[in-house]
Amino acid sequence: MRTMRRTAALLGAAVLLAGLGTATASAAKTSNPKIQSICSLDLGSITADGHYVDQVLSAASPPVASERRVGPKIAEPGETRASATWEFKPEPEGGSSDSGYALYGDTLYSTVINNVPDGPWWGRGLAMDDMSAYTSIARAAYPKGDSPTRQYFYAMRNDGTLVRWKRDAEGFHPLGTYAGFSAVKTMTLISTTATYDTFLATTKAGALYTIHIPATSPLTPVVKVVRSSTWQGFEAIVAEKCGTQSRLLAAIDTDTGSAYLYAVGHANGTSTVIQSLGKVPGTYNDPIYFLRTSQAGTPLNGE
Repeated sequence: MRTMRRTAALLGAAVLLAGLGTATASAAKTSNPKIQSICSLDLGSITADGHYVDQVLSAASPPVASERRVGPKIAEPGETRASATWEFKPEPEGGSSDSGYALYGDTLYSTVINNVPDGPWWGRGLAMDDMSAYTSIARAAYPKGDSPTRQYFYAMRNDGTLVRWKRDAEGFHPLGTYAGFSAVKTMTLISTTATYDTFLATTKAGALYTIHIPATSPLTPVVKVVRSSTWQGFEAIVAEKCGTQSRLLAAIDTDTGSAYLYAVGHANGTSTVIQSLGKVPGTYNDPIYFLRTSQAGTPLNGE
């Protein structure tokens, strides 16, 4: 694989359960009926024709969803294969910007969308090429902000191998691989600290696991079962922090266009508390889903 330093290549201007029926995933009850004073999750997506979209899901019971905000077309139809988290921030001249990494074809790009007073624009920067063998991408940066002290990227290869890179001022550097994840269907980042990252993952057979990865080398994941069944129908799961150690989890079944919202407590194996909040109103059939979150604030803290 050839890695490259990010370039400023502006390319454009202008601006969740198959087979589940009415059932929901296995869930335990939580003692917090207000769900941390109504947390919310900004669900980002890239549509089949390449538009950038976001929609806020709120933890009422039943859940509430805002209208979809459709942004610029940032990709060709079918070009986007996977996306990491996108972050938004205010811009000094006014307005705001969104930025995130995604796999477009066989290349990983960083994309920036600027919504500024003199007119919106967007552009891409090349991050890594030769990425055709990878089916997912995630970025774990600690702490949040413009200048994280640790920035790791994770990708799942099509043979079930988890691959990690470190990104610094010089570019991307390989930082270990670990085989044995061919059963994983989808996963989402739930914790980023100075010393470890943790993912929540579903398997093709329907199990729900945490994958705890120390920041040290070699890459040595620790896998724990959270639930043993009923999660196989989701094509995407997306998590956002809620309170000090909990999170909201959106689980999306693109086959039926359905999304479900869960309140999930501190990750603790099969003792993890999961409360089903119900089905989210609307249709959810975009091919790519991800978390859209503020660049400021505290990082994910679900474990």
